[in-house]
Amino acid sequence: MASRNGRTPGKWASRGRFIVLDGPDGAGKSTQARWLQSELERLGIRTLLLREPGGTSAGEAIRKLLLEQREVGLSALTEAFLFQAARAQLVDEVIIPALNKGTWVVCDRFTLSTLVYQALAGGVDEQAVEIMSAVATGGVEPDRYLVLWVPSKIGISRRAHRANDRMEAKGEKFMRDVAAAFRSQAERNPSRYRLIDGSGTPEEVRQLLWKQIQPLLPVQTRARKTKSQERRAKSQDS
Repeated sequence: MASRNGRTPGKWASRGRFIVLDGPDGAGKSTQARWLQSELERLGIRTLLLREPGGTSAGEAIRKLLLEQREVGLSALTEAFLFQAARAQLVDEVIIPALNKGTWVVCDRFTLSTLVYQALAGGVDEQAVEIMSAVATGGVEPDRYLVLWVPSKIGISRRAHRANDRMEAKGEKFMRDVAAAFRSQAERNPSRYRLIDGSGTPEEVRQLLWKQIQPLLPVQTRARKTKSQERRAKSQDS
């Protein structure tokens, strides 16, 4: 990993890990991201939870404009530029410094969201968005990019209790296109994205997520986790 201004996350043995949870609205990624942060901290791993757009003063201001101020008209291309601006600030100001300190970073959304919402579903040139993402991230890539996926009908029903943001307000067809694009991208690029079925119970989804995270854990942490599971199993049997 390297940033555009020459800052480079530390060596593999000492730097933190970068984990992204992404997917269509209603897939449960925000809930699972909070759980993952809690689980990692319980194992003694210092963890920072971030969201996109956001995580910095500039990013939160951009988030408000992009998602909340629906009375302000924005084209899909303008949205793409704004998302990338927030991302560039987040990478430089927060993500790289955290990784260099050995902190694990769990991020709710990253580059795939912009590709899906603004390009594949929104009509912006796909290659242009990919180039923008490369510039904004400076080549920083997640150690695990997990895509939680549910059919659009399930996602819409899960979001029924809250007001729509700018993206959700674009209508059911747009959200169907978004859900389909997330799945197709994950299936086409299995080495880059890990597709997770988000339609099960929260506990079932957690188990699927954890299987993807375990290989990243330090050896001693994995051993401690295994012993803890064994003690719980013995307690349940007695």
